[in-house]
Amino acid sequence: MTDPPDPRTFSDVPSENVAQPVNEDRRRRKREARRDHLLALAADLVEQAGVAGVTMAALAEAADYAPASLYTYFPSRSALLAAVQEQALVSLGRVADRHLEATAEAVAHASPAVSAEVGALARLCAFADLFLAAPQRHPREFRLQQELLVTRGVEDVEDAGSVVPAAMYVLDAPRRLLTEAVEVGALGADGPNADPLGHPVDPAVARTLAWVVALNGALLTDGLLTGLPTTGAALGGQLTDALLVGWGASPAHLRTARTLAGTWSPATIDPVGATS
Repeated sequence: MTDPPDPRTFSDVPSENVAQPVNEDRRRRKREARRDHLLALAADLVEQAGVAGVTMAALAEAADYAPASLYTYFPSRSALLAAVQEQALVSLGRVADRHLEATAEAVAHASPAVSAEVGALARLCAFADLFLAAPQRHPREFRLQQELLVTRGVEDVEDAGSVVPAAMYVLDAPRRLLTEAVEVGALGADGPNADPLGHPVDPAVARTLAWVVALNGALLTDGLLTGLPTTGAALGGQLTDALLVGWGASPAHLRTARTLAGTWSPATIDPVGATS
């Protein structure tokens, strides 16, 4: 007596290959989670001992890993620091994106209504305030960036280059605000710009770099031990106003914009932390 035929078709029979993509995906997610954990530990080391304290040996000890195993995630200390910097930049870029959405909404619902020029300037003022509040509202990401900005030679050229897209992502928010301000007539159009090699540079990018460098420099003054009669945030606000007027902003419009931006609650304009 023969066994009855198996009613299942060939496609009904489980294949050993079906589980492979699932297992590969699980392994990938586990590896990404371990890498993120290592980056968080490296950021802790920066907070505790500065960039100089971030070594592969120190990270291995903090993670309880064999030092050699770290090189499967980061081929060098330079690559590790570049990854830490990139993660911080991406987090700050997300904050900037949320900020742009919140300030656009705030301008749209301002009462009484404001002109396009005042609205654009108010958003620029609010972005400067966001940047200048970073040491308090986003201390880890801010300190990482400040440490890496002022510490020379911590990344190889190739690794530093890998961070550029994340840096440009962060800079895109102020660039968009400056572009909008020119489009609505709140700022004057800038003339042609060129890099040191003579290649043309988008005027909005040149203004963005000038503004961000000025704000960073203002905040660095808080670390000086000379008893300055101001704070980095106050100095950054003054520099922002001077730059905007120099770029063609009406002083009267700027005063109105400052008043409007001052009514926006930080909890509304920057409602969550950088890493949320």
